[in-house]
Amino acid sequence: MTLSARKHLLFPLLILCCGVTSALWPQRAAAAPPKKAGDPEWRKGRETLVIDGAWKFLTDPGNSGEQESWEKAIPASAKETVVPSLWTVQTAPGYNGVGWYWNEFEPAVKWKKQTVRLRFEAVAERATVWLNGTRIGQHEGGATPFEFNVTKALQFGAKNTLAVRVEGEAKRGAGVWQGVLLLAHDEAYLADVFPTAGGLGQLSTAVTLENTSTNSGIATLEGRVIALDKPGKDVHRSEQSLSLTPGRNITTLFTSVKGKNLRQWNTESPILYALQLAFRQGLDVLDTQETIFGFREFGWKDNALTLNGIAFKPLAVAPRFPLPVVIASTQDAERARTSFQRLKEAGVNLIYLDAPHPELLRIADELGILIVESPRKELTGQAAQKELRDLMERDRFHPCLFAWRLREGDNQEITALRSLDTTRFFLLGEGPDTKLFSPDPTQKDALPPPTGLLPTL
Repeated sequence: MTLSARKHLLFPLLILCCGVTSALWPQRAAAAPPKKAGDPEWRKGRETLVIDGAWKFLTDPGNSGEQESWEKAIPASAKETVVPSLWTVQTAPGYNGVGWYWNEFEPAVKWKKQTVRLRFEAVAERATVWLNGTRIGQHEGGATPFEFNVTKALQFGAKNTLAVRVEGEAKRGAGVWQGVLLLAHDEAYLADVFPTAGGLGQLSTAVTLENTSTNSGIATLEGRVIALDKPGKDVHRSEQSLSLTPGRNITTLFTSVKGKNLRQWNTESPILYALQLAFRQGLDVLDTQETIFGFREFGWKDNALTLNGIAFKPLAVAPRFPLPVVIASTQDAERARTSFQRLKEAGVNLIYLDAPHPELLRIADELGILIVESPRKELTGQAAQKELRDLMERDRFHPCLFAWRLREGDNQEITALRSLDTTRFFLLGEGPDTKLFSPDPTQKDALPPPTGLLPTL
């Protein structure tokens, strides 16, 4: 990133203003200056390499893999497997202990001047990761994503070997059960985007920009809002200049969508929008990110739940899955969609899910089904609280999410969780003793759960 050496303070607030054109979207692109011999190509934002599919796998019942340097070379006895998957279902049913995964891939040569992150969407239950024999980190927690900056460990334009040592239990489901991908972008990038869209058309977006360089400078953040069912027409388009300092930079974008352009998300008409952000300097697009959201607002009025100010009666179910739901193909996703559609046709409008696969939430967004999300049932105490916090950070942009649930704890823990999300209900406890807390942070007392809110299955 070509940032100047001057020191700047990040603008504490960004207001997105209408009417500015962009180099990100082709129909309104600015003309590029003539290229000269030796000039670098203009960057066009984030690039992604998905490394799902065929991997190698081998159990390690004696826990001797590291002593035998499995992180450096794939053993000849390793068998083919598929990622994402659970070894307890596909490759080694009933096996408890340590299993190793390997994948060989080749990143693009043009990524050499980029920052590259290796992201795992979820690995059950404990993972240690090596790239080309170099240990790059570990993670514990089988339902939430984690990532590493692997720029220095990668070999560009050549074969790279990724090794993952996994500890897991058959009864909980073990393995690399969600996707694995590489993200390439500038040293400064969009680390997190959290749009909060109220029912009246007010969009407030918390944006975290991570600058891994030691430089400061001026950059531009562009925004475009489109309706997914009308992608050729902008609902809102704007840009703002900002100063960037080394490390984490946090800001908030405000957008107002009113009148004929506003269509609310609800269970009968689940209208979805996309917020497309481009972070750039001139014509050099440093990073891009798209986040799907909906304009909707939950509330409590006259002892009833409300969605966009209108009372609704919940009818909840809680499906039981013995193992995590793996969605590794289009067919898997279609089966999940069909199951949700049948529940909705039966009158169900709210589903309880424990640490769900993100694809299930995308399906609920599109079908107009509300979700109550919890950490996995086997977790208790601080482990359950941590997993819920991680799930909230991963999923809080989904319009389908109605409430977050902790099975145990007290009001103070609910208050602490509100720092991550003040737009949804919280549930505390299980069964008839469950407490309901309003999205309104000023409402401290528990509310009476209405009929139909607690699941019947």
